[in-house]
Amino acid sequence: MVEAPEEKGEISTETASGILKYSGDIEASIEIPNGADILIYSKDQSYLTHGIHKFPAKFFPELPRYLIDHYSKKGETVLDPMCGSGTVVLEAYLRSRAAIGIDIDPMARLITKVKTTPIDVSVLDDVRDWLLGRLIQSQSDSRYCPEIPEFNYRDNWFRDFVLHELGIIRDGIYQFRESSLSEALPSHSASAVYDFLRIVFSSIIRDVSNADPHCTRTVIRQKLQKKIEPGETVEKFRETLEQQLKGMRDLFIITKALNLMKPVLPESNAASTGLESESVDLAVTSPPYINAVDYPRTHQLEMYWLGLVEDGPLSKMKRRYIGTETVYKKEYAQLRTTGITSLDSLLAKIFDIDPRRSYIVFKFFEDMKQQFIETYRILRPGGYYCVAIGNNLIRGYPVHSHSILTEIATSEEVGFTLTKSFFSGVIRHFIKIPRKERMAGEWVLVLRKP
Repeated sequence: MVEAPEEKGEISTETASGILKYSGDIEASIEIPNGADILIYSKDQSYLTHGIHKFPAKFFPELPRYLIDHYSKKGETVLDPMCGSGTVVLEAYLRSRAAIGIDIDPMARLITKVKTTPIDVSVLDDVRDWLLGRLIQSQSDSRYCPEIPEFNYRDNWFRDFVLHELGIIRDGIYQFRESSLSEALPSHSASAVYDFLRIVFSSIIRDVSNADPHCTRTVIRQKLQKKIEPGETVEKFRETLEQQLKGMRDLFIITKALNLMKPVLPESNAASTGLESESVDLAVTSPPYINAVDYPRTHQLEMYWLGLVEDGPLSKMKRRYIGTETVYKKEYAQLRTTGITSLDSLLAKIFDIDPRRSYIVFKFFEDMKQQFIETYRILRPGGYYCVAIGNNLIRGYPVHSHSILTEIATSEEVGFTLTKSFFSGVIRHFIKIPRKERMAGEWVLVLRKP
């Protein structure tokens, strides 16, 4: 029997150090104190489809689940304007809210779409049998030459036999679209199955490549000797497919029983959502970190195989991201200021060491100001915006992002009030950040539109 999220229990204790510890869910009735230090022992990182694909700095489901339950009601609209892998969107969906997820990153949008689109269990069984049979047939044919995409340094990232096997899997997924099995399905169901297969395929690419699977940067480390034998790539796909089928089956059973509202995933961005003014009851997000995660670079191998990379260099895509490190020299030729005393002092100190890095910090907070203005516009009066943000260390200087963002959000130009903030510790990430900028946790700002 599949357990619905509303039925999960909660245990909390307070240690001598004052840290509030929660094992599993936090009851919606609990009021986390202002300034509290909490630690969540997550039980649900792979619950249903949450674990369908690795993604840097993912939310533990328990935190957005609590925020959704505490600050909104069933039937209300919940938005994540920088939804990443869709944790907030899935949790809002499961909790009978009208969920909206927006992200500029194509990989994030596809993962979120798959994660929140239930597929009939009987269809999945038929597709699995058809696809695995096709893969066995292609593997046994020594004359079969799968189509393999061209991209920079491809042959450095992958062994020849791995490229061949990935090509076989990719061909099989593409062939599904033209199969009688696909044609027999309604178009929306066939599309959902196709995207599901692509994400399962994508989820194994980093592991079978020569890149370090635990680093946010796509790099090959000489000390890391990955042992991958012929046949292992197809076998890994088969095992992963079986595993993710279980999660998708459970999602289908739960959502069918609850008759939930289908999430909406507009193709827009956080600073210009395209949503109507005062149309959202609650917004919950975790923005990208300054100078910490380069999302297009992290997922570049996956995006090349899925055909998600735009024409031209990756830098063209990266410039549109909040927190981007892709900036032009002319942009940081002079010190940029914001009018915020504490931030401008910090920008000047960083500029003396590294003008480029100073501009990156400046641009992050300027972009976040525009994002705050947009979220304020679309929130109804009395609505909340919960922002989980980590602090950084840039060129040796601490960047207290939570304090700076609070000052920006509560400025006259934006208009929010801060109702509380608390610190949520991080136990581990799916993908490690091997830098001094790595954070121990995030501050959660609870902002309210008057």
